[in-house]
This record gives sequence, C-alpha cells and structure tokens, in this order.
Amino acid sequence: MSMDAFEDFLAVVKKTEPMQALLKSLEEGTAELLGSICREYEATNKAVPDHHLNLTGYFGEAMLRVLLSANMITKESGDRYSLYGYKPTEPGLNYYKSMLAEKKM
Repeated sequence: MSMDAFEDFLAVVKKTEPMQALLKSLEEGTAELLGSICREYEATNKAVPDHHLNLTGYFGEAMLRVLLSANMITKESGDRYSLYGYKPTEPGLNYYKSMLAEKKM
C-alpha cells in the first residue's frame, strides 16, 4: 500500500461523522481537563494530585500527554497519596483564563 493510498484513506475516514465526533470529544475533553487542573490549582496553590483528575482509559492519559507536550501543565512527583501532581504553566493558566472569559469553559 503506497503512502498516497494511506493518506487518501485517512482523508476519507477523517470526514466521517464518528471520526469528527471523536476528534471533537478529545479537543473538548483536553480543554476540560486543563480547566479542572487550573481551578484546583488556583484554589489550593498546590499541584493537583492525579487521583483528583477524571481520567478514564486511553483518552484520559492521552489528554494528559497532550497538555504536557503542549506545555500547558507540568508533572511532578506526588505526595504520599498520589503518584504524580500536575500544575498549570503560565501559558496554560493564560489559555484557561481567556477561555473562561470567552465562556468556553
């Protein structure tokens, strides 16, 4: 199978309603996850323990990795009750506040 056929296949698949819904769900879920991390961080001024996050299955982990890769949050060692804690970065907080002001959160 050539790359052209594969790219054509992906173009067709990406136009389907289920794939569009999946992508939209991932995008919205990632924004919601950033919002929950920022809200708790602003309330406590501490890293948000991993067990406070609503992460289910692969998508939950993928959304965390997206936020980490995009430099919206940082990951640090947890305390005695959690493996990891997450803090929003300055860009992450800025996006959160802007989306909040736009009533997107």
